[in-house]
Amino acid sequence: MSKQLNLGLLIGIILMSILTSGPNIPVTRATPATIVVPDDYPSIQEAINSAVDGDTVFVRTGTYYEHVIVNKTISLVGEDVSTTIIDGSNTGHVVYVVRNNVNITGFTVRNSGNVHMPNLDAGICLNGTTGCVISENHVVDNGFAGISLLSSQYSKITCNNVSGTGWGGIHLMNSSRNTVTGNILDSNGQQQQWGGGINGHAGSHYNNITDNTIVSCVYGMFYHDARYNSICRNNISATSAIGIWFQDTVSHNTVAENNFANCTVGIFLEGPNTNNTLSKNFITESEYGIKILSAQSNRVVNNTIMNNRAGSDLWRAGIRLEGGGYSQIHSNLVSGNYYGVLLYSSSPYVSVYGNNISNNEFGLRVASGGSGYLNMTRNVVAGNVGYGIGLTGFTSSSNYALLANNTIINNGQGVSIGQYSNYNTVSQNYITQNDCGLYLEYSTGNSIYGNSLVSNDQQVSIESGSVSRWNSSYPLGGNYWNDYSGMDQFSGPYQNVTGSDGMGDTPYIIDANNTDYFPLMLPYNPSPVGGDLNADGSVDIFDIVIVALEFGKPPPPITDTRADVNKDGQVDIFDIAIVAIHFGETG
Repeated sequence: MSKQLNLGLLIGIILMSILTSGPNIPVTRATPATIVVPDDYPSIQEAINSAVDGDTVFVRTGTYYEHVIVNKTISLVGEDVSTTIIDGSNTGHVVYVVRNNVNITGFTVRNSGNVHMPNLDAGICLNGTTGCVISENHVVDNGFAGISLLSSQYSKITCNNVSGTGWGGIHLMNSSRNTVTGNILDSNGQQQQWGGGINGHAGSHYNNITDNTIVSCVYGMFYHDARYNSICRNNISATSAIGIWFQDTVSHNTVAENNFANCTVGIFLEGPNTNNTLSKNFITESEYGIKILSAQSNRVVNNTIMNNRAGSDLWRAGIRLEGGGYSQIHSNLVSGNYYGVLLYSSSPYVSVYGNNISNNEFGLRVASGGSGYLNMTRNVVAGNVGYGIGLTGFTSSSNYALLANNTIINNGQGVSIGQYSNYNTVSQNYITQNDCGLYLEYSTGNSIYGNSLVSNDQQVSIESGSVSRWNSSYPLGGNYWNDYSGMDQFSGPYQNVTGSDGMGDTPYIIDANNTDYFPLMLPYNPSPVGGDLNADGSVDIFDIVIVALEFGKPPPPITDTRADVNKDGQVDIFDIAIVAIHFGETG
């Protein structure tokens, strides 16, 4: 009997030991509880220590001088974001989260430490977490970072105000598949050379960075070793350096629908990085709109880049490529900049297609060596003070450009080819109302044919012995010159067969070394598509522009005869209607 009693006593002691062993055995409740600070516990940390997974720690208004470690899956909620304050007294992390699925909202978090490496001191730091939500907090005056994600994923950083951080407002390191949206970041990065609003480093991929407002930071965003991120619909202004900076091993990112104003550079790609897409961004009042340096095979598409001419750099531009070859610059509006598009030094095989490059000091310029094989087609180049399109080589040549199907209107010089840029093809362009249609200097071996030169103050100017070929072989012919006075009564390669062929019987003499032997009698338009006025094979906005520029002018004369689509002697709503009926058709 005593043995049975002793055995029962032993079992009881073991059970009591298990129940009181505390930290080693997790305790759960059937219903999550709300723990109130300071009602239930005087400090936030004590409340967390007593909480279990699923609980809410509610913190009343007050200032709490603590370093809080969140090691349980809880919700940490402040009573009022302006008056519920956690202060780190300028040391360490203020709030340090090491558990998944933690929610933090409604606090002012301030005065972290200022240690960069190895601590990365932050107002709120997520380390090795998944699925956390940090929302609607004020994170102010922290030393290194406002909100920092270290090796964390699938978290949401939303609707926080982050300001006065020494290095970075929101910082991601080795953190992927997170969402950073709706935050306001003001005056971050002022104490560090590389600081800024939102930064992604060291393997931070597949993040969505959207709808944030970034003001008065050194850098709006800075990314290094970051791929497949989506950076969309952010507003970035008054950065003292760069709006968005991609540096080194950055690829396959999408930067779209962002607004930039008053940055030194709106978007800067600094290589080696490739295959990034910059689209539908609005960039204004900067020194450079988009600058690409030693970064190839990127796409710049459908952006509006206007009035970027701040500063005194003679090479400032709306879009500048330097070592940016094999890239695409398509369908952008580039207006009011110093240089509209500048290809500078070793940027070969660039496609410039379908852009409106207008009202800049200079439209497009290829400068310095190694920027050959430019393909520039279907652009509207209008109203630029200097040249519309300029090819120059300086000490090394920029050769083998193709300039085709462009509409070049009202520039100082329509097309300028010089400084040892040779073997270029200028074909099927409409060149009108420029001070000088074509200007050539120190350039040889160019093929110039199929163009329409109409009402330029000077059709062609040739300097320094430049020699070009001004027509293709018969029967393709040469160029249309509206001041050509010859007749078309004969045909054939020697113009000695009775019957017209659409080419003048006598050559168009430019100078002693340059002659168009087959001047066209009508502007070049081979397209079978009705309403395709610029002969590029489709009816689109460029055809509308041709009619709009002549619309309502009292006849005669009609400067651009293409605009009189129905050939009734005036440009009116009926001409617009014809283009509109065929809009979108292709040949």
